[in-house]
Amino acid sequence: MPELPEVQTVINLLKAKKLIGLRISDVNVIKSKLLKNVSILGLKKATIGAKITSLNRIGKNIIINLSNKKSIVIHLRMEGKLFLEGIKPEWNTKHLMLEFILTQHKVLRYYDTRMFGTLHVYDQKNLLNQLHIKKIAIDPLNVKFNGEYLKKAITNKNKPIKTCLLDQTLVSGIGNIYCDEILFAAKIHPLTKPKDIKNFNVLAQKSTEILKKAIKLKGTTVFSYHSAPNTSGSFQKYLAVYGRTHQKCVRCKTMIKKIVVGGRGTYFCPNCQRL
Repeated sequence: MPELPEVQTVINLLKAKKLIGLRISDVNVIKSKLLKNVSILGLKKATIGAKITSLNRIGKNIIINLSNKKSIVIHLRMEGKLFLEGIKPEWNTKHLMLEFILTQHKVLRYYDTRMFGTLHVYDQKNLLNQLHIKKIAIDPLNVKFNGEYLKKAITNKNKPIKTCLLDQTLVSGIGNIYCDEILFAAKIHPLTKPKDIKNFNVLAQKSTEILKKAIKLKGTTVFSYHSAPNTSGSFQKYLAVYGRTHQKCVRCKTMIKKIVVGGRGTYFCPNCQRL
């Protein structure tokens, strides 16, 4: 967490709050652990005076493009929060790591309880050539994503399908929660090997459908995700298997079970998703 729907929701909300067009007038780095390829001075030199021209996403990375042809790349990791606020912080400043002071009395603040998030700065012309960006595969919202792509990407992998779907170099944007929901919707056991999957088109279709629905519902708030202060997602109301151990399956009334796949807690219906 946050996964693709949560990251896209953050971007959508920042756009709705008119972040694009604001200019960075100062930068306040509270905890430099966030900065990965740039110093505090380097970050200031690369951003102060530049206008925010666009926002987009690559996998789970938030891309903030600037008028000086620089791009700020932020990954929220487990607990990161990127809020556009007024002069006064609206969240617990104990977890505040960075502030971009903007025009129109606005501040873009990055909060992170566990401090696992990352921030990189790149020249826009070199962004797609960076190793950690270049290796990110397309996601289920990409027009090129379909059953044929999925089959080609994972069919020769000798790993459980859940492990493959969580591998961001094969399919990006899918995290633990949505992976369990996608496999349930496609009626595929999480330990199934890709070579044994009969219909990749259904798996691809369910991947896209579930992520789109989650974005529409502004993500899933199971633990601590918020797209803005006091703003939660609501997809958790529609979870069919995730977190529902010993509860009845919404389709067949069999009890949901939990196992561990690739070190990740995994929920499934042993009747609907037979191995």
